[in-house]
Amino acid sequence: MIRRKLTVLVMCIMSLNLVACSNTDNTLSKEQIEENTVSLEINKEKELFDKAVIIANDEIANVKITGKEKVTPGNSIGYSFSISNKSNKKIAFYMKNITINGNEQKTSLDENLKMTLEPNTDFSTQIKVLNIESLDELKNAKGTFCIEVNDNVNEYKFEIE
Repeated sequence: MIRRKLTVLVMCIMSLNLVACSNTDNTLSKEQIEENTVSLEINKEKELFDKAVIIANDEIANVKITGKEKVTPGNSIGYSFSISNKSNKKIAFYMKNITINGNEQKTSLDENLKMTLEPNTDFSTQIKVLNIESLDELKNAKGTFCIEVNDNVNEYKFEIE
């Protein structure tokens, strides 16, 4: 019985110490918030083409490049891209043999990173070109866009000035 009373007394004393040492001002200044906040703001620098570059437009898909863009944070530079799966089958798509200004390049949409699209759906994204540092460098692109349906691969050659 004495142990229980002693335990309760010790717990009360510890609780009072915690309350006495606490800070009643729990507000942060605007400067403290800004210092500890990571910016989630996304900035886009975009150059739209006068006319979209149509890569494919058949019974399987409509594929077009509408411009080029730089997205920060991350400094992702590439082409604004959209695809519509017009078929009633799931498709996979990717790019290969890409050159920019005569130099071979890797993209975020290469053969190892195939993307899939369900039947009768649309998708838009950026095709990031690796090792490019400015929108001005992104010109004279050539390559092959591939669409895989079942085990058949349709290839579409393209050029973007």
